[in-house]
Amino acid sequence: MLGRIAIHLNNDNTCSRRIDVGLQLAKEHNAEVIGVYPANGVAAHYYDESIIPQDVRKILRGRREEFRDSVQKMFTERAEAAGVKHSFRTPAGEADEALALHARYCDLLIMSKAEQVDTVTAIIANLPESVVMASGRPVLMIPNAGRIESIGQRVLYCWDQRREAARAFSDAAPFLKDCKELTVLEIDRDERIFREFDLRENDFASFCTGRGYPQPKHLVKKSDDIGVGNVILNTASDVGSDLIVMGAYGHSRMRQWVMGGASRTLLSSMTVPVLLAH
Repeated sequence: MLGRIAIHLNNDNTCSRRIDVGLQLAKEHNAEVIGVYPANGVAAHYYDESIIPQDVRKILRGRREEFRDSVQKMFTERAEAAGVKHSFRTPAGEADEALALHARYCDLLIMSKAEQVDTVTAIIANLPESVVMASGRPVLMIPNAGRIESIGQRVLYCWDQRREAARAFSDAAPFLKDCKELTVLEIDRDERIFREFDLRENDFASFCTGRGYPQPKHLVKKSDDIGVGNVILNTASDVGSDLIVMGAYGHSRMRQWVMGGASRTLLSSMTVPVLLAH
């Protein structure tokens, strides 16, 4: 079960969707929601306040406060209407660091890739990717469009024998134990691993059923010319998944995180929620 869910709040076009999903999951799991609105969400990344006249800085600060108050009102009213225990936080400091830290006090953090934002509250480039890599907690990425009727009833899990994928499977336990259908997808599988390390075809299925999860449907596919990310998206559509679970891969570069190609494809083109873990 999810006991505490963090939601990234900001003045962007998908904030309302994140709140709705967070409250939906909170009601299903009888969980508390923590709305996290980074106080410096981020004009500092777009201008140097030291060169802006004082009266202009005052106007900009006033707008940020108006945006924050508006989002807090929306979050609080919806949480109270849903009967969900809630708390609103406005941490200072860098947005990515603040979100990663608050995520560590929760079971799940809900984020999304915003497309349209006000220039004063513009999202930091690669913010979700940075938080996924740094938080140590699973991040549920919400698509920008489409109706979300359920999350975690029909799970597509991407398995490749690596640490990140194993971590994602463990982090998805609150969804896996209640899901009705589980599909395990392997792409471009290295058959050498099975031969050299004496793995059996049904090992992962036995692992799933041993934990009380549904008997999985196991698919092995090739990426060929369309790429791993597109194979995942196509498979999710084919099997009717309402949640994709996968590990996130990347390396650091000047305080930004560059994720693997499959992860980037999913974040830019996803049509169902994606649970990422690193």
